[in-house]
Amino acid sequence: MNSNIKINNASINSKTINKNDIFFAIKGNNKDGNLYVNEAFQNGASLVIANNQKKSKKKIIVDNTLQFLTEASSKLRENLSSKIISITGSCGKTSLKELLGKTLSKINNVTYSPKSFNNKFGVPLSLFNLRKNDEFGIFEIGMDKKGEVDYLSKIIKPDVGVITNISYAHIKNFKNIHQVALAKSEIINNIKINGFLVLNKDDRFYNLHKKIANKKKINIFSFSLKNKSADIFLKKIVKEKSKYKILVNVNKKQTYFYVKSIFENNLKNLLAAIAIISIFKNTQKLNKNIFLDYEITRGRGDITKVKLNKKSIYIVDESYNSNPLSLKSAIKNFDELKIDNSRKKLILSDMLELGNYSKKLHLEIGKEINKTTLKNINVVGKHILHTYKNLDKHRRGAILKDKSKIIDLIKSNLNNNDYLMIKGSNSTGLYNLVNKLKTGKFNAL
Repeated sequence: MNSNIKINNASINSKTINKNDIFFAIKGNNKDGNLYVNEAFQNGASLVIANNQKKSKKKIIVDNTLQFLTEASSKLRENLSSKIISITGSCGKTSLKELLGKTLSKINNVTYSPKSFNNKFGVPLSLFNLRKNDEFGIFEIGMDKKGEVDYLSKIIKPDVGVITNISYAHIKNFKNIHQVALAKSEIINNIKINGFLVLNKDDRFYNLHKKIANKKKINIFSFSLKNKSADIFLKKIVKEKSKYKILVNVNKKQTYFYVKSIFENNLKNLLAAIAIISIFKNTQKLNKNIFLDYEITRGRGDITKVKLNKKSIYIVDESYNSNPLSLKSAIKNFDELKIDNSRKKLILSDMLELGNYSKKLHLEIGKEINKTTLKNINVVGKHILHTYKNLDKHRRGAILKDKSKIIDLIKSNLNNNDYLMIKGSNSTGLYNLVNKLKTGKFNAL
């Protein structure tokens, strides 16, 4: 092989290959990357790692491409001086990673994994794409079952591990929520010696995770919205024109920052980010506006004005995913949105992957909604009918037969300047539908 080959980035998607990128031809769940080697070369790949291919100057042939990528990433990790931050938990991983990545990149060279690159394909790929001069690498670790967090965090070997919270997301592969908490705690096994664990003190499994970390002699940093014994806690919020001044205690010293949004999840992410940054930086010296321009990640509560049939409506997009914790949080945020209540409408779909807990958890959401001022609750899906049946009668909107009826509902039931919140699990297809809605491609629906 030619040793002068230039390599910029690595990708497992031939369509995203640019000049001098390396293409790993991986056989995934749906597609075999070996079928796209020619496309990768056409797009400018300087090198391809593949199996079942003919050898050539620009190809390395291995038995298992994913294994090769994983081992190469792991070796690379051992030789990097970058500080690696690894985020797991049931909710908020991607949002926290984005907030932290965008904030730290204002003061240092940072690489953070794109989108939700949090599985056995995305994690080693993101690690491989770290640059030599990066001070920080930020990764997200997802899981469906026991052992996955352990496997992925072994590759990453984080200097800082973060557990955002524990909820019923992906519980179908577990007996109970305690097992979910234990599976997330696997990250603690692989934090580097003298490393740090950042924990949410408001989470019910905080003490369990703290105990495991103490046994491993890992340093613990805690954050909280209300608990004043946490290392980082929220002291006060002051409204100042179009922004908010957030007063925070960081290791017994008070500081403040300006933010645009005080939705509960955004505040939690802000405190977690401050906790992580405080390990490496003096937070007193940070620019007070460093968090001000952060935009909410698409599908996680961002608001978009959409024109449809000569009327404008605001889409509150919560369609990226749904589980009990994120749905309760989204409902609370929407309830607190300071607009006339008659202008708020909801379309809720199923929370998936909840196994035997599905009925109980969907029923509980109905009770949660009944505590709010929200009405006009429309539903589409099978499991969400349990939520609908548990709603006070005056809150019930329509039961939609399928997703295609969403446009009909918008056309007939929404008035000019109404706010429509849409939320459901990713696999319900709502995320794609809402993206088309936001980009004006209604005819494609």
